[in-house]
Amino acid sequence: MRRSIAGYVSGFVVMVMTSAVPASAEALSEAISTTVTALAERFPTGEADGLAKALAEVPDGVSGDTLGHLLYARRHFDKAAWFFGTDAAGDPADPASLNNFAAMLVELHRNDPEAYPVAWVDVARMAAQEASRINPQEAAFRNTLGLAALALGDTTAATKDLLLATAFAPGEPLYFANLARALAAAGIPKAAAEALAVAHDLEPNGLPVLTAVAQLPAIGAPYREKLARSCDVDFRCQEICPKSIIGGLMSVTCEMENASAQMACQAGDPYPTGYDCAEDFPDYGIMIPGLNAGFSFGVPGFSAHVKVNGDGSMDVRVEAGPSLGPVTPYLTADGHFSPDGGASFDNFGGGVRLGLTTGGSAAGELASGLGHPPAHIEIEQKGDGPATMGIEAYNAGVLSI
Repeated sequence: MRRSIAGYVSGFVVMVMTSAVPASAEALSEAISTTVTALAERFPTGEADGLAKALAEVPDGVSGDTLGHLLYARRHFDKAAWFFGTDAAGDPADPASLNNFAAMLVELHRNDPEAYPVAWVDVARMAAQEASRINPQEAAFRNTLGLAALALGDTTAATKDLLLATAFAPGEPLYFANLARALAAAGIPKAAAEALAVAHDLEPNGLPVLTAVAQLPAIGAPYREKLARSCDVDFRCQEICPKSIIGGLMSVTCEMENASAQMACQAGDPYPTGYDCAEDFPDYGIMIPGLNAGFSFGVPGFSAHVKVNGDGSMDVRVEAGPSLGPVTPYLTADGHFSPDGGASFDNFGGGVRLGLTTGGSAAGELASGLGHPPAHIEIEQKGDGPATMGIEAYNAGVLSI
């Protein structure tokens, strides 16, 4: 896809690895120092002196660059720029400080052009050029240099440097989103749509993509057209859903969610990139006839109810006690079996059951004699839990207290 972007802009920009003739170290240091001083004049009285004192007293291993990052994370861009600029003025050969200072100046100007003059962006461009000269294949430096050129209206240089940023870091969606901005400003909407589509492919729900889509309405139509051709959302439903009755139902739901995500992708909207078949499986105890295979069997004084799950595991409830007619005491436990973990029993308890079908049908009499009448009242306690009283029909709860 990046080849098609380059195809759109061929003839518009010459891809070269060198930037404009760099300023001398003395001129750059003086420009940075002047800008840092002007920046400090905007701070409340005494704040710049406090920042300088804090910088002078930092422990070993902490620098202005360190403090700048902390302030940047809290969106204090002006204070971050002061610390980055102080470091860069002291050591114009440090490309990281130069780049960070330039990035903050560009951000300040973009957020408030009236308060932060365009002349500061010229200084930012000088600093970013020097950082890129020192390390010409660092994508972050090229990205900053491109944004500085874009803020100055130089779309040719902005496109060149942002193309280089995407070439050096082809997996970074931010650089493709910024390239889309430059191409849109240069009047090449199809190439801008291509670049934004690459960013969308890399991180469809990412802030760089969502912000660029909102800020570049002019490329909306070619962008959606590109997505309609390139979106290919595949949850692999038939692979990830278990081969069982429930798994089959979940795969249908998965396919529906997949289709919805595909439409969202084509519309340029955020969309899920995966699906978890297991999350909608019924918990133990919810028996849906025809969906969970199972069986029960009983002999006088003993019964077992077995549920076979879609993943090959089984849940068993066993009850045992003397057959005393309509009133039957019993002990109970829950068992679990899985092909990987083997068998285990837990949740031990017991109770008393009163059959409600005695004197009724022959089937009811037989079931009551076996110790599990079709309809009954039972008082039961499991482990250290509270005793419960409930009405059950065919071992399914009707009312519990």
